[in-house]
Amino acid sequence: MTHRRRRSILALGVVWLLIADVATAGEYVLVLGKGIEVCEAFLKNLNSFPGDPPMVCERKVNPKFPEFSKPTWQPLDALKHLDLIEQIERWKPYETGFEDPNRREEILTRIKERIANGDIRLATIELDIEQDGVSETVLKYEYAGCDPSNESHFSGTSGRSFYVLTSDKTKLDKEKSGNFAIALRADMFLFNSRPYITVWAGNPGFKNGLLSIYRPFSLVGTQPGRCDYRYKAAKTRRQS
Repeated sequence: MTHRRRRSILALGVVWLLIADVATAGEYVLVLGKGIEVCEAFLKNLNSFPGDPPMVCERKVNPKFPEFSKPTWQPLDALKHLDLIEQIERWKPYETGFEDPNRREEILTRIKERIANGDIRLATIELDIEQDGVSETVLKYEYAGCDPSNESHFSGTSGRSFYVLTSDKTKLDKEKSGNFAIALRADMFLFNSRPYITVWAGNPGFKNGLLSIYRPFSLVGTQPGRCDYRYKAAKTRRQS
C-alpha cells in the first residue's frame, strides 16, 4: 500500500469519525408544555428515533403515530412568482437591497440565478390555520440549505419560512403571516390535522439544543400550546 493511499484512508477515517461524532444520538426531554396533548405525543414521536442525530434541519414523524403527518406541498414555479419573493424580501425586518430602486433588477437577476440552481424553491398547501373552517393558502419559501454537521447551522439557521397568501393568492396576508414570524429555520407537521411549526436552536460546540413547537395562530412564546424539548446528547459524545 502506497504512502499516499495510506494517508487517504486515514483522512477518510477521520472524516467518518467526525460525522459519527456530530450525528451521535441522544434523548429529548419535555421541559415546557407538560400535560398538553400535542407536547406529550410529540415527545414520544421524537424519542421513537433513538438512533437518529438531533433533528436540526427537519423534524421527522413516525408512521406508527397516525395522529402525526407531514404536509403534502405542491411545488410552485418560483420564476413565475417573483412578485411573491419580492414581497417577502421587502417585508423582512432588515435591508435586503430592494430598498434601493436602482438595484431591483440586479437583485431579481440574482434571485433568478438562485432559482435556476435550485437554491430557492416555493410550494403551497391549503390549511385551516385558524381552525375556523376556512382554509388558507400557506406558502413555503426555501432559500438556503441546512447542514447539521455545520456548527453554525447546528446552533440555529434560517433558510425556510412560511407565509399565508391572500384569497387571490397574489399577495402576502401580512396579518396572518405574522403568526409564522419565526427567525429560525421552520418546519411543519400536522397533529390531528392541525398545523404546528417547529424550530431548532442548538448550543455551540454541538452541545445539546432546544427544539420548540408552536401553534401558528398564536403569539410565539406567549400562548398555551408551545412545547420545548431539551435535547440531551449521548454521554459518549465528545464534548468540545
